[in-house]
Amino acid sequence: MARVVVEGAIIQCSHGGQSKISAGNSKLTISGHGVVLSGMEAGIAFSAVPTPANPAPCPVTRPGSPPTPSPCTATIAAVPSPLSKLVVDGTGALLDTAQGATANTTNPGTWTISNPGQTLVSVS
Repeated sequence: MARVVVEGAIIQCSHGGQSKISAGNSKLTISGHGVVLSGMEAGIAFSAVPTPANPAPCPVTRPGSPPTPSPCTATIAAVPSPLSKLVVDGTGALLDTAQGATANTTNPGTWTISNPGQTLVSVS
């Protein structure tokens, strides 16, 4: 069973960078956190410096001497996956099994959900 992703979930790139999903749909909440709908994950940025929204920076380095940070700058919408049975305003909820590509000028990667932000609601 896949867990429903909510505001505050952690998304992680394949290089180890992490960022919090800062917005969800307030029409459906779980423990006070809005459910993240499919498409809301697009454009989430990682940085080379830790921030409250980015608890772990993306440590990718560019080839050369000396190496310099090359963080994934954004996430690209999830690869189509089985539709969620949980729908808000005609759009399926994002599940913790979602994954997609990241934008990175020197070393593109992928992203996954490392923490859905809740453990109460799952769908099959």
